[in-house]
Amino acid sequence: MQRAGVCFVGYGETKYTRPKGKYKSFVAYLAEAIKMALDNAGLKKKDLKGLAIAGFLPQNTPSIVEWLGLELDWLQQLDSGGAAGVVDARRAADAIQLGHVDVVVCVGAAARAISSGPSGAFESYQKNNWVLPYGFGGPNSYFALILRRYMEDNGLTAEQTGKIAISLRENAEFNENALFRSPLTMEEYLNSRIICDPLRLYDCVAPCNGAAAFVMTSEKKAKELTDHPIYLVSDCEKINYQIDTNIADRGTSGFEALPEKLFSNCKIEEIDLVAIYDAYIMVAILQLEGLGFFEQGKAGEFIDSHDLTYNGDFPLNTGGGELSCGQAGPTGGYLHVVEAIRQLKGEAKGHQVKGAKTALISTPGMPSIDTTLNYAAAMILQRR
Repeated sequence: MQRAGVCFVGYGETKYTRPKGKYKSFVAYLAEAIKMALDNAGLKKKDLKGLAIAGFLPQNTPSIVEWLGLELDWLQQLDSGGAAGVVDARRAADAIQLGHVDVVVCVGAAARAISSGPSGAFESYQKNNWVLPYGFGGPNSYFALILRRYMEDNGLTAEQTGKIAISLRENAEFNENALFRSPLTMEEYLNSRIICDPLRLYDCVAPCNGAAAFVMTSEKKAKELTDHPIYLVSDCEKINYQIDTNIADRGTSGFEALPEKLFSNCKIEEIDLVAIYDAYIMVAILQLEGLGFFEQGKAGEFIDSHDLTYNGDFPLNTGGGELSCGQAGPTGGYLHVVEAIRQLKGEAKGHQVKGAKTALISTPGMPSIDTTLNYAAAMILQRR
């Protein structure tokens, strides 16, 4: 939908880490990110009257608000997986437009010991799971199947997927919060161990701890804080796209349903940078294709013909994305919103996109055998 009168004015992000022993609590991460976001916006704790929280909460949401020492007029906690950043922003925008609250912080966090062991069954509850009987039961194997099919049908090569991983690692070099900042070569990518053929190590995200937050407010309040507000231009979501089809052989993701609404007030050609959920390289490809950046099946050609680094002609995940920063639970979707705001405020030291005014953020949630990605959400932000 088209938006008016809703702005982003600040952001905060902790370092992403993979602790094996002691680690900070979930609430400690929340508090750190919230304070950073308020400081960046030029606001105080007393200004905060609305809060959206994403993450695996250790206690009920009102109790967490009490632990944070907040008194609020609006609160939400939704389960939208990786789409949480955009979905929470959409709900906060509704509350601001309706006058329920003037200043909202949206925050996501993860705080847990990181294990290399299996995380349990995946999707075993779904009514149409065609792969579970063959031993496939997790996101690695699931996205390996999708990637293999795309390679076989459309000629996508490992060198092309490798270019994405290498470009995002280059983008992460100057992001002090990223887990992985050292350069990645094509030789290292191609020789990395196979996780689930054809998925390699650098095709997959690393789970981690951390938090990210952003501040949203009314246009009137934003103009009191800055001469260059960042506006929410348009936003949309689709849940369980084509759920009635119920076929295993489908390459659609739900993002195909978004462009008409998403680009109703801003053309795709106006986008200066793209912040897109990249828990797997194939997830990023599905979103870029669904949103219309290239024709179906043409991912390889698109990758070959564009420079995906922050100073290239198609800046993609300019802070390194999840593939370089890590995935702190639902915060994985939040970090893309934070990076877009950082870029539009001109504060991306070392990896700033020159003249960036318009950013697209795209995030999916909850991969599903039935629907490929059963939560698709995207929004466009613009500095004015």
